[in-house]
This record gives sequence, C-alpha cells and structure tokens, in this order.
Amino acid sequence: MHLAKAFKVVLAVVALMLFSSLVFADHCLILYPAGPCIYEYDESEYTLIGPGDPGYDALSEFSLEGVVLVAIKDGAIDEAIYQAPELRGFRPSRDGKFGYVFDLTEFTLVVDGFSGTPTTYENILLIFDGFVPAECIPTVYFDYELLTNFTVPIGDLVVSTPTDYGNNYSDILTFDVVWSGCYGLHIWAFADENHNGQRDGGECFTAYSHDILVPAEEASWGKIKILDRD
Repeated sequence: MHLAKAFKVVLAVVALMLFSSLVFADHCLILYPAGPCIYEYDESEYTLIGPGDPGYDALSEFSLEGVVLVAIKDGAIDEAIYQAPELRGFRPSRDGKFGYVFDLTEFTLVVDGFSGTPTTYENILLIFDGFVPAECIPTVYFDYELLTNFTVPIGDLVVSTPTDYGNNYSDILTFDVVWSGCYGLHIWAFADENHNGQRDGGECFTAYSHDILVPAEEASWGKIKILDRD
C-alpha cells in the first residue's frame, strides 16, 4: 500500500509539472519582413534536399533556389518557415540564432500567428534586442513613433483564417519599422499570457535586420557612430 501511494504521489507530481509547463509556457509568434529575406536554420534540426534526394519530388513546390528545407527527424517541411511571402532561400545559422535575416533598416514587419488550430494570442510583447555591437543603442521608429522602450505591447491576435495549404491557420499584424545607428538588431515576439513580462519557455525565432551601409559585423562602435553621422 505504501508503495502504491508513493507511486500515485509521484504520478501526481509529474502530472502537475507537465500541467504547469503547459499553462505557463508563453507562445512565440513568427516575425518576418514583408520584403526579401533568407531563413537561417538549425543544422541539428533541419537539412536541405534537392533533385534526386528522397522526398524531394513530393515537396518540389516548396523549392527555393533548387532546394527544400526539411526536418531531419521525419523529412517533413515546417510550413511555418515558408510563411514569409518573399523568402528567397536558406543558410545554416551563423550565431546560434534561428530566423529570418534581411538587409533592410526601413521595412514592414509582419507578426504572424501561424497555428495548427484556431487560437487567440493574448498580450503580445514585441522585443527589439541583440544589438550589434552589443554596446550599440539603435534609434528605432515603430509605426512612426520613436521608441524609448524596446519592449513594445501590441495587443492580442485572433487567428482563424485557414492557410492556402495544410490544416493550419494564419492571421497577421503589420507595423512600419525604421531604425539606424548599429550594424544589426533582432526582433521577436511572444504572447505574455501570464502578464509577467518574461518569456516562459524556449527561445523564439527572430527576425534579424542588418544595416547594409555598415560594411562588417565586426565594425567597431566608434566607426558605426561616424557612419551614422555622415
């Protein structure tokens, strides 16, 4: 009896832990520019296949520059990645961050609630961070207003519109972004449903905007300030 009771207690604790992780995990949203971009992927999770590779013919409609990005574990595509309307291709991540990379400092930012079921993302927070170089503080205009805080509440997003392919749903929010003063910055978003201001869960995909006028990521902060004044 004591062993049976102990076993039930262990099961209850495990169930509570799982329930807590489900309740308190904040969901990420997908961010990408309305213009051209490249997707940087995790080589431990994804790989590229081309003509002649197993599975390519069935997925050739998703081919970009002659290749399709598929999950290593099952050879399937991640349809969420293909949401960006001007996705131009793929490359392995260079810095351990995964998401869309583009050479624009003035663009329309798309916040996409892509989901397998209809849902509502509540209390979405949009984050500007990952400034390069690290000591750089960019000037960011968000929907024509100068940001003084790089965490921006953007409200809720109801997702109920079926996608053109698959059993998925997608609705979007769009914002105009103009920034300057650094080599690059990351943007990401999550639904802060427990209103604690913190992302509870794993890392979100990012949109990485790079200033093409700054010649190298290793450029010093002093050189970037000079470029920004010119």
